[in-house]
Amino acid sequence: MIRSLAAVVAGLVAAFAVMTVVEAVGHTIYPPPPDLDPLTPEGMAAIVAHLPTGALLFVLAAYVCGGLAGGAVAGRVARGRPVEPALVGTVLTLGALVNVITIPHPLWMSAASVAVQLPAAWLGGRLVSR
Repeated sequence: MIRSLAAVVAGLVAAFAVMTVVEAVGHTIYPPPPDLDPLTPEGMAAIVAHLPTGALLFVLAAYVCGGLAGGAVAGRVARGRPVEPALVGTVLTLGALVNVITIPHPLWMSAASVAVQLPAAWLGGRLVSR
């Protein structure tokens, strides 16, 4: 039980760390407009409305890379059990769902954001179980 909880927590920490790094790279290539406040939902909605497709693809890449890393770490800590990476993917999917509900995104981005999390975490868990 403790190993499972540790696996999920470690997987989520790894996922968020990787997502942060990939998104930071995206922000250096596609900086947000300086006059908008990213700390408010309205400011984020305005930023997303002005983002080019490349910037949105960086966010999507961050989700995929984060899901892979989170699933791999959870799978490694859980010694290859598939449940822990699936839990990491589920939490990430719920987070993406809250994000696309809170902040308007293009339809393709909303769908992809929610769709990639669970498969990425599952694949990450599978990669370390071999």
